Amino acid sequence: MALPGVGPKTANVVLGNAFGRNEGIAVDTHVQRLSRRFFLTEEEDPEKIERDLVALLPREEWTRFALLLQDHGRKTCKARKPECAVCPVADLCPSAEI
Repeated sequence: MALPGVGPKTANVVLGNAFGRNEGIAVDTHVQRLSRRFFLTEEEDPEKIERDLVALLPREEWTRFALLLQDHGRKTCKARKPECAVCPVADLCPSAEI
């Protein structure tokens, strides 16, 4: 994060994906939205969301977890119209609209 323009999210993405180092969870818009939909956090601030998530997950899963939520948020659990009817985890989701 000492580089200009590099914040916690970018640092976590680069360290996790390029170097295999789980130093934190990259909280983008998808991770933020889905973490709240799954009731994993009540926070809105990315740093507070990250704090809640790292307390819930084993360190070795941090990068993978963020990637899974990002992918799920792009393809299925969309911001304006989640596709709960075809969601593979709808039965586990407290926010599912089924």
